[in-house]
Amino acid sequence: MLSITQQKILLALLRAKKPVTVRKLMEYAGIQYNIKHHLEYLSSLDLIKVDCEDGFPRRKLVALTDRGRAIANLIREIDSLLNSSESTNEKEITVTQLTPVKTRQDNS
Repeated sequence: MLSITQQKILLALLRAKKPVTVRKLMEYAGIQYNIKHHLEYLSSLDLIKVDCEDGFPRRKLVALTDRGRAIANLIREIDSLLNSSESTNEKEITVTQLTPVKTRQDNS
Protein backbone atom coordinates (compact mmCIF):
# COMPACT_ATOMS: atom_id res chain seq x y z
CA MET A 1 0.00 0.00 0.00
CA LEU A 2 1.23 3.49 -0.77
CA SER A 3 1.36 6.16 1.91
CA ILE A 4 -0.07 9.63 1.34
CA THR A 5 3.48 10.97 0.92
CA GLN A 6 4.29 8.34 -1.70
CA GLN A 7 1.09 9.17 -3.55
CA LYS A 8 2.06 12.87 -3.47
CA ILE A 9 5.44 11.97 -4.97
CA LEU A 10 3.83 10.04 -7.83
CA LEU A 11 1.34 12.83 -8.54
CA ALA A 12 4.10 15.47 -8.46
CA LEU A 13 6.12 13.46 -10.99
CA LEU A 14 3.04 13.05 -13.16
CA ARG A 15 2.49 16.82 -13.18
CA ALA A 16 6.18 17.48 -13.90
CA LYS A 17 6.03 15.35 -17.09
CA LYS A 18 9.82 14.98 -17.07
CA PRO A 19 12.58 13.81 -14.73
CA VAL A 20 13.16 16.20 -11.82
CA THR A 21 15.83 16.58 -9.17
CA VAL A 22 15.13 15.29 -5.68
CA ARG A 23 15.11 18.85 -4.37
CA LYS A 24 12.51 19.98 -6.95
CA LEU A 25 10.45 16.86 -6.29
CA MET A 26 10.37 17.67 -2.58
CA GLU A 27 9.19 21.18 -3.45
CA TYR A 28 6.53 19.97 -5.91
CA ALA A 29 5.21 17.30 -3.52
CA GLY A 30 5.32 19.54 -0.45
CA ILE A 31 7.76 17.29 1.41
CA GLN A 32 10.22 18.95 3.76
CA TYR A 33 12.37 16.01 4.87
CA ASN A 34 13.07 12.26 4.77
CA ILE A 35 12.25 11.52 1.14
CA LYS A 36 15.01 8.94 0.63
CA HIS A 37 13.14 5.93 2.04
CA HIS A 38 10.02 6.87 0.05
CA LEU A 39 12.05 6.95 -3.16
CA GLU A 40 13.67 3.61 -2.34
CA TYR A 41 10.28 2.01 -1.69
CA LEU A 42 8.72 3.42 -4.88
CA SER A 43 11.76 2.30 -6.85
CA SER A 44 11.51 -1.22 -5.38
CA LEU A 45 7.93 -1.38 -6.72
CA ASP A 46 9.16 -0.25 -10.16
CA LEU A 47 7.05 2.92 -9.97
CA ILE A 48 9.96 5.35 -10.32
CA LYS A 49 13.55 5.29 -11.46
CA VAL A 50 16.34 7.34 -9.95
CA ASP A 51 19.35 8.20 -12.11
CA CYS A 52 22.48 10.19 -11.30
CA GLU A 53 23.41 13.04 -13.62
CA ASP A 54 26.86 13.05 -15.14
CA GLY A 55 29.09 16.03 -14.46
CA PHE A 56 29.09 18.49 -11.64
CA PRO A 57 27.10 18.94 -9.52
CA ARG A 58 26.00 15.31 -9.38
CA ARG A 59 22.27 15.35 -8.87
CA LYS A 60 19.75 12.56 -8.73
CA LEU A 61 16.94 12.75 -11.27
CA VAL A 62 13.65 11.03 -10.49
CA ALA A 63 11.15 9.93 -13.15
CA LEU A 64 8.04 7.77 -13.36
CA THR A 65 8.26 4.37 -15.00
CA ASP A 66 5.41 3.29 -17.28
CA ARG A 67 3.95 1.36 -14.35
CA GLY A 68 4.33 4.39 -12.08
CA ARG A 69 2.60 6.62 -14.62
CA ALA A 70 -0.33 4.20 -14.79
CA ILE A 71 -0.61 4.10 -10.97
CA ALA A 72 -0.32 7.90 -10.72
CA ASN A 73 -3.12 8.31 -13.27
CA LEU A 74 -5.32 5.96 -11.23
CA ILE A 75 -4.58 7.92 -8.04
CA ARG A 76 -5.47 11.14 -9.85
CA GLU A 77 -8.71 9.58 -11.11
CA ILE A 78 -9.68 8.35 -7.63
CA ASP A 79 -8.91 11.77 -6.18
CA SER A 80 -11.04 13.38 -8.89
CA LEU A 81 -13.97 11.06 -8.12
CA LEU A 82 -13.71 11.72 -4.39
CA ASN A 83 -13.68 15.47 -4.93
CA SER A 84 -16.36 15.64 -7.61
CA SER A 85 -19.82 17.06 -6.98
CA GLU A 86 -21.61 13.83 -7.93
CA SER A 87 -23.71 12.16 -5.29
CA THR A 88 -22.35 9.03 -3.59
CA ASN A 89 -25.16 6.89 -5.03
CA GLU A 90 -24.20 7.80 -8.59
CA LYS A 91 -20.59 6.82 -7.88
CA GLU A 92 -21.66 3.49 -6.40
CA ILE A 93 -23.81 2.71 -9.43
CA THR A 94 -20.92 3.48 -11.78
CA VAL A 95 -18.52 1.28 -9.83
CA THR A 96 -21.11 -1.52 -9.66
CA GLN A 97 -21.68 -1.35 -13.40
CA LEU A 98 -17.94 -1.68 -14.06
CA THR A 99 -17.33 -4.53 -11.60
CA PRO A 100 -18.81 -7.92 -12.52
CA VAL A 101 -20.32 -9.77 -9.60
CA LYS A 102 -19.75 -13.53 -9.38
CA THR A 103 -22.79 -15.63 -8.67
CA ARG A 104 -23.05 -19.27 -7.63
CA GLN A 105 -23.74 -20.16 -11.27
CA ASP A 106 -20.38 -18.57 -12.29
CA ASN A 107 -18.54 -20.90 -9.93
CA SER A 108 -20.11 -24.08 -11.40
